[in-house]
Amino acid sequence: MKQLDVFARRNQLPTYDASHPPPSDWTVSLILLTELRYESFKPNHIRVSKAAENFSEPNQLAIHVGAFAVLQTMPQGYPVVLAFEVLLAIFIIWTTMQLTLRYKSSPSLFGPLYLADSLTGFWSETWHNAFASPCESLAYKPARSLAKFGVPVVVARSLGVLGAFTLMGIFHIYALEPILPRESLERIGLFFLLNGIGTVFEAALWGRKKHWIRTLLAWTFETCLATWTAQAARIPSGLHNVPWKELCGRTEEF
Repeated sequence: MKQLDVFARRNQLPTYDASHPPPSDWTVSLILLTELRYESFKPNHIRVSKAAENFSEPNQLAIHVGAFAVLQTMPQGYPVVLAFEVLLAIFIIWTTMQLTLRYKSSPSLFGPLYLADSLTGFWSETWHNAFASPCESLAYKPARSLAKFGVPVVVARSLGVLGAFTLMGIFHIYALEPILPRESLERIGLFFLLNGIGTVFEAALWGRKKHWIRTLLAWTFETCLATWTAQAARIPSGLHNVPWKELCGRTEEF
């Protein structure tokens, strides 16, 4: 995904801006090929919500770990519980990696999940932005350019959003294909596609207007869709049922 993004931007690569003078060409090339968010370059595609501008990532990690622990005490047979556990697990794992590997100047990877107030805000500002750049270069911009051929700008923009979500669906299906059954993969693909459709319709209906009804509808839609997706996944019911030996690559001795 990263290599495709760099290829798509080959004629207009971002400019290294982290230090002056810049390091050697090979060092800049290595950074260019490894930074998902182009943090050392301008322009980049990091979008941080106002709620996340001055918040503490370690504190937010502790809050979300606490929420995950509470869910672990609940009956694990309910898909809605598993859906929220997956959401929190992704937040916890990625934020832990971010705090371990980040630059001192790195902006936050996530916003506080509990402050999401719309589908648009969730996917553009709250959820992690690690793949924002390839979504733009490989899906959004090509679709958006259809406006040059007479396609209405609103339609081209909506197609770009749908294209970005479709790209993410394909990427997740490819990444998870070795470990998940076909039905689960199909639902993951539909999860992203339906989120794209929902985001487009929400933006068309509400625009930039914030309202508690919009927030309620967004949370209801996302919870129902995530629950439906989790029903087909082979997710262990609680941490105590996770096959840790298999995950760690250990096999039983014969």
